[in-house]
Amino acid sequence: MEEIGSKSCQIVLCPCPTRQEAQRIGTTLVEQGLAAAVNIVAADSIYRWQGRVEQNSEFLLLIKSGDGHYKAIEQTILNMHSYKLPGIAVMPVVDGSKPYLEWMQSGGVV
Repeated sequence: MEEIGSKSCQIVLCPCPTRQEAQRIGTTLVEQGLAAAVNIVAADSIYRWQGRVEQNSEFLLLIKSGDGHYKAIEQTILNMHSYKLPGIAVMPVVDGSKPYLEWMQSGGVV
């Protein structure tokens, strides 16, 4: 693997309450060219909210994108998400398959 740099690609994580909401947000991000791909993973979540420990099923978006799209991704999620406080976190991709990372950077354009 050739390193292409920590600022080249990112994976944005965001849980959604329903599969339909996750699909709607993911589809929008890909259609707008903000993400090359979005995976939706069913997850059991345990978290603290308003002083109580909560447990729910959620659908985690794994948004694969080039580095320059974070602010637009964040705004799209905030506009479409039903949670008062959507959990949005970014993980930089520091290394990987060069052709795959180039595809992520290009927004999925081959």
